[in-house]
Amino acid sequence: MIGNGDIRTPEDASAMVAQTGCDAVMIGRTAPSNPWIFRQIEQYVKTGTYDHPSESQRYEIMRTYYEMLKQRAEPDAVGKMKQFATYFTHGVRNGGDLRHAVHHSHTTAEILDHVDAFFTATPSSAD
Repeated sequence: MIGNGDIRTPEDASAMVAQTGCDAVMIGRTAPSNPWIFRQIEQYVKTGTYDHPSESQRYEIMRTYYEMLKQRAEPDAVGKMKQFATYFTHGVRNGGDLRHAVHHSHTTAEILDHVDAFFTATPSSAD
């Protein structure tokens, strides 16, 4: 049996297993905003703690994904970048500023410039 529904943290996954006796949990909406959730669950099961992504890790995943869209000439790359800006900036200090800049951009290059400028200008507290 697979548990499903509102798994946002490793603690949620652990509670689901404990409460239902399921064999596994399904991750849905949390994955785009926290692609580290799978590693975090594994760490939590093994150690009772888990790492949180640093600002540089958040930058790197956002930059990598956007660059892949640009290089592949994805037909709606700008639209996908705007969509994923909401996910990728979840939990980022002043992430609303970056979302605003991305949502008002018209090209992939402009968006990448905003991402680079944001993470260069933002002091990192999580690194």
